Amino acid sequence: MWLTFRATFIRNLITMKRAYPWSFFIGHILNGVYLTLFAYLTYHYVFDGSLDSRFQQYADTGNYLSYVISGALLYTFSVSLLMIVSRAIISELREGTLEALLLTPSSRKGYFLGYLSQGFMRLSLEFVIVLIIGGFFGLTFSNVNIIGTLVVLLVFIVSLFAQALVLGGFMLYFRDTYLTQNTLFMVMGLVCSVTFPIEYLPNQIHWIGQIMPLTHGTDAFRQVFIEGASLSTVGTSLIWLLGLIAIYFPIGTIMMQKMERHVLEKHFG
Repeated sequence: MWLTFRATFIRNLITMKRAYPWSFFIGHILNGVYLTLFAYLTYHYVFDGSLDSRFQQYADTGNYLSYVISGALLYTFSVSLLMIVSRAIISELREGTLEALLLTPSSRKGYFLGYLSQGFMRLSLEFVIVLIIGGFFGLTFSNVNIIGTLVVLLVFIVSLFAQALVLGGFMLYFRDTYLTQNTLFMVMGLVCSVTFPIEYLPNQIHWIGQIMPLTHGTDAFRQVFIEGASLSTVGTSLIWLLGLIAIYFPIGTIMMQKMERHVLEKHFG
């Protein structure tokens, strides 16, 4: 597995240096910046600095700007990571290298972890840039629980990795990336408490947010990063994330295996 991991990591690192479309990198940063700027302008020039009384009740904070900016930060991070991992196999298909990949005795776990690790280098840069920009528009850093934040982000990344495997399986089934991934991203932006608490939405669709790692990741991140809460305080969110990992990972692994055989037989058979 580690040999495959190392080879995939190095290959993708070289690709990023020599052929990576920097417009994607800038575009992902701008998504977070746009959400941040929209929240700032809306709060000051539309809401005139006032909030609905229900907001603090639902969000457990009266800091609207920090709430929205942290949501935009995690949303941008989630979209980038999901794209990196889920598009791996279908990119091999489009580039004509899928048959060679499937015929080798390489570890699929090492392959995906190589994609994740190399992509994390770029994601970290995007994350830091949006974080710094958010600081200029109202994101607070005074009560950060550093250890808690790192633990939450680690569990969150693993849960996104598991979700990305499922997304990748659907991409292979539909032979499509654009509609599949963008439909998911649109739903995530609506029901995962990115810019407003999910309680504002009808009760009938709350369950959609509950099966998304982004919902529980943003809830936990806000508490440890903005409020300085302890890990025990966000225990429920962490349990949800671990539960989603336990569900998504085996489903995603099985889906990818079946879809790889299906695509190989259909495309090359």
